[in-house]
Amino acid sequence: MRYLALAMNLDGTLVTGGRADVAALAALARLRLTGRRVILVTSRRLVELTSVLPSLDTFDCIVAENGALLHWPSRRESTLLCRPVPEPFVRALQGRGVTSLVRGQAVVQAPRAQASALVEVVGELGLELQVIFAGAQALAVPPGINKGEGLREALLSLGLSVHEVVSLGCGASDHSLLGVSECAVAVANALPALKARAAFTTRGAAGAGVIELVEDLVQHDLQVAEAWTPRDALTLGYDDAGVRAGIPSYGENLLVLGPRAGEGASYVQGFLERLLQRRYQPCVIDCLGDFEVRDDMVKLGGRVQAPRVQQVLAALTAPSVKPVVSLAAVAPEAQPDFFRELLPALEGMRLRTGRPHWLIVNGAERLWPAGAEGSRRDAPKLGETLLLVEDPDAVARSILQQMEVAVAVGPAAGRALQQLASALEEPAPHLPLRTGAAPGVLAWFVAEGPWPLKLRAPPRRAERLRRVPEQVEGDLGDRSFIFRGRQGQPELRAHNLSAFCQQASQVDEDTWLFHLWHGDFSRWVRDVLHDDALAQKLSAIECRYELPAADSRREVCGAIAHHYALAA
Repeated sequence: MRYLALAMNLDGTLVTGGRADVAALAALARLRLTGRRVILVTSRRLVELTSVLPSLDTFDCIVAENGALLHWPSRRESTLLCRPVPEPFVRALQGRGVTSLVRGQAVVQAPRAQASALVEVVGELGLELQVIFAGAQALAVPPGINKGEGLREALLSLGLSVHEVVSLGCGASDHSLLGVSECAVAVANALPALKARAAFTTRGAAGAGVIELVEDLVQHDLQVAEAWTPRDALTLGYDDAGVRAGIPSYGENLLVLGPRAGEGASYVQGFLERLLQRRYQPCVIDCLGDFEVRDDMVKLGGRVQAPRVQQVLAALTAPSVKPVVSLAAVAPEAQPDFFRELLPALEGMRLRTGRPHWLIVNGAERLWPAGAEGSRRDAPKLGETLLLVEDPDAVARSILQQMEVAVAVGPAAGRALQQLASALEEPAPHLPLRTGAAPGVLAWFVAEGPWPLKLRAPPRRAERLRRVPEQVEGDLGDRSFIFRGRQGQPELRAHNLSAFCQQASQVDEDTWLFHLWHGDFSRWVRDVLHDDALAQKLSAIECRYELPAADSRREVCGAIAHHYALAA
């Protein structure tokens, strides 16, 4: 299964007009029978839920009070994720005549019409509280608490990550909920701003939308709706026009052809870096013992001691652990047997948790040598797997046939793709003419025909650091960002990131929010400056529609400064 959990809000989906949709709740019960988890994420207090829901046992976990409280119905246990709103805040509001206050275990609610009083008291007392809107209520929430962060904690308790969850939302407080999940969905009656944030919108409203989504999950795992996940989520490179080429994060295998001591290893390290930036959990199988282990990864095994299967599974239990499994101490002829024992265990773990998200194999010819060629039926079924290979003729054809995309790097990139085509008995690829001394990267989408793309590899972190002066202090020329606003005025040109941060404080609020809410800042950084890591940070800020203009300016410019300060 691609998706192992559904996280959804309450009001506007399961509950409308104060009444629960019985058919939608029955659909959720069917969903749980498939082994998937159901998580309720709501701004309401836990004590309120029993008045609108017939049973809380429909859910594996409940995130209440806008992310401040976790509750596990099966265990009847709750955990508070923050300190409650301080008592002086409540007394100050009561002193202003705000009597219709409702206190949760952590948050304070008041009618939406009293929101200005909440904001004024926060300022007067110098408190670090957020004031957000949830339907007819205004909530004072401790800092850092929102539905998205509450969902992260719930998934961690269930042994899942955000990459295995579908989120369903309706209201203004659901932006963070949709923002952290792999697939964000809005019901038909959701706010327009939330629909714009979602990957797709259900045809039905409220409970009908819930039933529609559940049926699609049960029957097709959302595979039919091709809008469910970006088709280019993982970047392979950029063409001469700066257009990004990529592959989905799920469902495809990648073959990298190139020298292990040079361009091939460097390309794989860059791909691994991009996986880690997006918080995926990879598992590297190093058959040769020469894979470069990053500081944020854990090495299992080595040249003296062989790894054990249970040791690998134990390490992968924590989503934050990214292991490199070295088989250097395992004799080459014994490595296929080790992997035949390891692979079913990894597949079982993927069925339960969706992790590890990617397997990266350094030296695939050790595991599946061409001389021991078996039938394609006998070959293990690979998924989300990257193979680093120097010579495609050395790998079993039944394995090569499972590679949807091949990336060749290094001076012999063209010859490597021709070798691969010969091994696959496919027409020889039409190699592009070289326009310079460097061959770059050739990416061949095998099923799409013999026309590889000539790409420029995304820069690794060390390379980005060398480019900082141009992007931060240089003149980007026609790659500059232009503040045009809704009416095309004013036209302020930011010729680098330093100028961008200076002008961010000068443009009017309407112009700033126009670009922010249209995702123009992250699009410029990603597509023009080719910095996916910074673009991801800005995109997260762009989705927080509740932020005042001043706060979003501060966060955007702070993210830019922090990103390059860390790089320096």
